[in-house]
Amino acid sequence: MELWLLILLIFLLTVLLIVTRMVHHTVAALMGAVLASIALIIHGIPGEDVLAMVRLEPILVITGMTVVAEVMRGAGVFQFVAVHVIRLTRGNPQKLFVLFCVLTASLSAVLLNTVVMVIMAYLTILTCQALKLPPHKFLLGEMLAVGVGGAFTLIGTSSNVIVADYAGFDFAYYIIRFGLLALFVLAVTLLVLFLIFRSQLKTYDAAAYERVIDFDPWTMVPNRRLFWVYSGLFVLVIIAFAAFPQAYVVALAGMMVFMIASQADPRTSFRDIEWDIIFFIGGLFILAGALQLVGVLTVLSQVILQASGGQLVPTSLMMLWATWLGTLIIGGSPMATTFAPLVSEMAVTMGWTAGIQDPLFWAVGFGSALGGIATPFGAVPLIVFSTLSFKDSKLSYRLFLTIALLINILMIGLCSAYILLLAPPV
Repeated sequence: MELWLLILLIFLLTVLLIVTRMVHHTVAALMGAVLASIALIIHGIPGEDVLAMVRLEPILVITGMTVVAEVMRGAGVFQFVAVHVIRLTRGNPQKLFVLFCVLTASLSAVLLNTVVMVIMAYLTILTCQALKLPPHKFLLGEMLAVGVGGAFTLIGTSSNVIVADYAGFDFAYYIIRFGLLALFVLAVTLLVLFLIFRSQLKTYDAAAYERVIDFDPWTMVPNRRLFWVYSGLFVLVIIAFAAFPQAYVVALAGMMVFMIASQADPRTSFRDIEWDIIFFIGGLFILAGALQLVGVLTVLSQVILQASGGQLVPTSLMMLWATWLGTLIIGGSPMATTFAPLVSEMAVTMGWTAGIQDPLFWAVGFGSALGGIATPFGAVPLIVFSTLSFKDSKLSYRLFLTIALLINILMIGLCSAYILLLAPPV
């Protein structure tokens, strides 16, 4: 069997295992990486070349920021902010809905989406119980907002880190090019959701309303001194991301400083790292590298370029929708890991230099950030669904997913318009 066909079959088998959930997605990715490595080595590819396919910088960024997030969560920083928002709204469900969605998007701009959703789901359920409100509409808004917020910065999602690594985008570029669109998409999303649910967002229990006014955000903070220390350090880390070109250095430095400040046992901190995500992405890097090495990505890039007539904007739009559809099924990291090197191949083929080729990477970045938040296969929806019961809810499971999917399509439509308007002339 030809090597390219064997690698392609291994990749498709891995995707099938991830989609069907026959085995854990990390196990599937590692199995695919091992099989691809064996095939390459048997066909004369040196082992060190196979290992070099693992791109270290994205992995180090994710590792460092996971530890930072866990330390801050343990100190109650994020919980404090959320409870303070509750007090600011004075328990008004409409204001609470908007501010909880904005808070979710803000947190997801600097933290992994799963971490944000765990924090926000806990706080939303707690708040809605206190106010005697059904939490479904709040969590639907937060589920959509977390994807938009994740697209805002380079460290918002693991797929962002991967795209930025291939494209050479720095932290400031991400905020300017991706962040401005994310703000607009978030505003439109909240407007649509607010118009849909406005009449249903009201206080049903006056006594519950009075109780929530008495919430003290400091009850969520076990140690005030550490609270201020970690908050200050976190602001410095974000500034460092904007000022220093190498994101992995900042992430590792931030992890080191937070570990020193918390005086935690390193073994305890390292246990908090999302190792399943690390190995999942590492396995996907090897698979994507193998596809690129045997020429599969080159052929695929040529097919897409022929279908789009070799024009930058149509090609970017095709990549946006393809990435989004793929992310709906297998998640953002696999699509970013596969499509980021693919668009690099396209740019080389067409002679598109840095700056000209950027819309291709915008497409992969937007599609992989937004595609995994409206499907029951996505990690964020799974977290939401695990906290909800639709038994006594006016919002059925099917309607919940339908609204999420339709708004998600609207988001991708706005991203398409962005590419149409701002893609540089070729």
